[in-house]
Amino acid sequence: MKVEGKVVKGIEESGKFLSIPWVTEQIEEKLFFPPFMGTLNLLIDDVEVQRKLKECARERLVSRQDGFCDALMVKAKINDIACGIVIPLVENYPENVLEIVAPVKLKESLNIDDGDIVVLDIDI
Repeated sequence: MKVEGKVVKGIEESGKFLSIPWVTEQIEEKLFFPPFMGTLNLLIDDVEVQRKLKECARERLVSRQDGFCDALMVKAKINDIACGIVIPLVENYPENVLEIVAPVKLKESLNIDDGDIVVLDIDI
């Protein structure tokens, strides 16, 4: 499935989350790469995309600490760079946002900025 999204600024909390050992371990085990300590946030037009991903997700990041939630993970690629979509399982998480984790800083590797459009090739 191909999805187009606009790069948007996040709340800059993902680096802390991705630096937690049990998070990093599970991403490496389930998505097959060590994550860069930050995510790329994509704003998408169709909220049905995230709903479909929740139904089709094969991987789950399981919280091992109070105060954290589980998340679903789906493998994807952007311009042949392996990545994954992380969907936190919390109430009121925006359905029009996809958080992308990758082994590299995607903005630098793809030479993109906030407002640019990228195409995500999702493995479902």
